[in-house]
Amino acid sequence: MTDRARPDPVLRAEAVTKRYGATEALRGVSFSVDRGEILGLVGANGAGKSTLTGILTGSVERTSGRLFLDGKEVSVGHVDEAREHGIEAIVQSVDQALVPELTAARNLTLPALSAGRLGRFPTRRALDDAARRIAGDRIDFDVRTPVRDLDPSQRQRLLIARALSSDPLVLILDEPTASLSIDQQNLLHGELRELARRGTAIIYITHHLGEVVALCDSVLVLRDGAVTARLEAPFTAAEIVAPMLGDLESAVRVRSDSREDAGAASRPEVARERSEVGSAAAVLEVRGVRAWPDAAPSDFTVREGEVVGITGLIGAGKTELLLQLVGASPRVSGHVVWRGREFAPRDTGEAIRAGIGFVPEERFRQGEIPGWSVAATITLPDLRSYAGALGLLSRRRELDAATRVMDALHLVASGPGAAIESLSGGNRQKAIVGRWLAASSELLIFDEPFRGVDIGARADIAAILRRTPCALVASSDPEEILEIADRVLIAANGTLVGEVDPARTTVGELTDLMTKDAAA
Repeated sequence: MTDRARPDPVLRAEAVTKRYGATEALRGVSFSVDRGEILGLVGANGAGKSTLTGILTGSVERTSGRLFLDGKEVSVGHVDEAREHGIEAIVQSVDQALVPELTAARNLTLPALSAGRLGRFPTRRALDDAARRIAGDRIDFDVRTPVRDLDPSQRQRLLIARALSSDPLVLILDEPTASLSIDQQNLLHGELRELARRGTAIIYITHHLGEVVALCDSVLVLRDGAVTARLEAPFTAAEIVAPMLGDLESAVRVRSDSREDAGAASRPEVARERSEVGSAAAVLEVRGVRAWPDAAPSDFTVREGEVVGITGLIGAGKTELLLQLVGASPRVSGHVVWRGREFAPRDTGEAIRAGIGFVPEERFRQGEIPGWSVAATITLPDLRSYAGALGLLSRRRELDAATRVMDALHLVASGPGAAIESLSGGNRQKAIVGRWLAASSELLIFDEPFRGVDIGARADIAAILRRTPCALVASSDPEEILEIADRVLIAANGTLVGEVDPARTTVGELTDLMTKDAAA
């Protein structure tokens, strides 16, 4: 955390309110941020964080209230207007802020081009040179690469580099470390501390309370669209959880997000009972499958009633293995047996029909259809179950099924007919995950289950995994995987290199194994 004086605030909000019809998304929110302050903004999904961010950055029009920058009242009606005032944002939905068909260099230089800082007709070489200056040491890939060919981590770093390049007066970051490795997170935190020392006011939005404790000078807690607490450092994760969820019992029930390794015995867990499945029948057998052609082959088994976790650093090959299992990418090598039969799905539809559900890492880009309702998003994999006597889709059955899932997952929306894009990020994820609860999948394959999800939603998602007959879960977060899995497999360099028992392994021990095997 930074050492700083407390001058007049650079940004101040007074009684900011936002209504959508009868729904009040923000209820008289007031707060301020000083120069050099890192303010954590936290709250459960649907608490109003995204709406408040939209108002500050000009993408959402406030119903009432006032905003002040450097003591002067301002009107921020557009993203470009916010940028002119010195407000820059790194949004949670990275793909909405980048142009996939353009190169990384063009995406990096878009703000400079629109502002005319690179001249009227800059050459390709001039743009590439400007992009490299903006990238600095934050980007370790060729800036001439099209954004569509970048992985989630690279896109996130691209957006971070672009935002930091303008040396903003106020910098807003929404889940900035969601796709970053531990080393990349530490690098970003160091850059933010340096920006704060130079006077930048930073609003840091994250569900990882350990980051808030380690990084932020203060924290603003939202619940149901209103401010429930403002805490000044030092504070603990437990002190943040209570005003977030509304009661101390919830704070005890859910796990702490602290990244400090307190050992397995003292680590709070998502409430669940570990399965006793050592002698259960094998339902999925994987033999000789490779993440990519030059990787070593991998073998593993998933048994009835079991949650098997796969962990490793970003780029270890976890996602590549999962995509092959569900037919989302071609099988490189090996064999897969599903419930006693050879299984080689040609696409994800074939895997779904076989009883296998899949939640991809990039939920919104790969798991949603723009313009669809919450109900349609939830019921998409199993439409035949909602057909009437003539084979036509029964709207009543579809809405009833979606409502049951929404209730089970505490999904906040105006109703099952609401557009999926109108939901907060966490609630959109619940809809995508909940579809497999509605489809009664026999095996759920889940890539990064808790990414961008608040503490309360983690317990809901964990409950889905426990209700599924068996599950295969990939996560780069060692703490998360130890909490949810019955067995944990370690991936490195495109292959599985080891296995640990979560009941006998600490976060620190698993992190050491992940790092050691990746360096081997």
